[in-house]
Amino acid sequence: MRAEYKARNGGFTLIELLISLALLGLVISAIYSFYFNSLQAWQRSIDRVEYQQSARIAMNKIIKELQHAYLVKCCINEEHDCTGTIIDLIFFRSDLSGTSTRYSFRLNNDQLHLDHRRESSNNIRASNVIALGISNLEFLIDESETVHVKITAGEGTGAISMSGAITPRNLKRFEPCPEDDEPVEEGVNEH
Repeated sequence: MRAEYKARNGGFTLIELLISLALLGLVISAIYSFYFNSLQAWQRSIDRVEYQQSARIAMNKIIKELQHAYLVKCCINEEHDCTGTIIDLIFFRSDLSGTSTRYSFRLNNDQLHLDHRRESSNNIRASNVIALGISNLEFLIDESETVHVKITAGEGTGAISMSGAITPRNLKRFEPCPEDDEPVEEGVNEH
C-alpha cells in the first residue's frame, strides 16, 4: 500500500495538468483583453483631446480674425446670397498703413485653411493651415450681422463640436461674393 501511495503523490496527473493549463489560459486571455481594451480607451481619449484642441484653435483663430473685419462677404451657392449655411467666408481687414487684406477660411479635406491676399501693388497671396482634423465648418450670418461659427472636429462618436459667434467691430457692410473669387492653392505664395 505504501508504494502505491508514494507513486501517486510524486507528481500531477494528466487531467490535473490540463485543467491547470486551461485555467491559466483563461486568466491570461482575461488580462490581455483588459490590457487591449485599456489601450483602445487611452487612444480614443488622446484622439478626443486632439480634436478638442484643433476645434479650440480653429475657433479662436476665426473669432480673432473676424473681430477686426470691416467687410464680410459670404459664398453659399451659385446665387451668392447670404441666407443659410455659408460654405466660404471672405472678409477684409486693413492694417495701420491702410493696406487692405482679403482673408477667407476654407476647409480642404480635414484641414482648415486661412487664405490671404494683400490688396496692394505687389498682390501677395498665401495660404496657411490653421487646424487639422476639422471635419465640418459652417458659418451663418444673422440679421443683426453676427457671424455664427460651428466647427466639428473628428469623426463618428468621438467627434467634437464647438459653436461661437462674433460681431465684427469695424463692420461696414456684408455683401455676396463676387463671381471671380477663387481659393488660393495650398502652400502657394505669390508676389
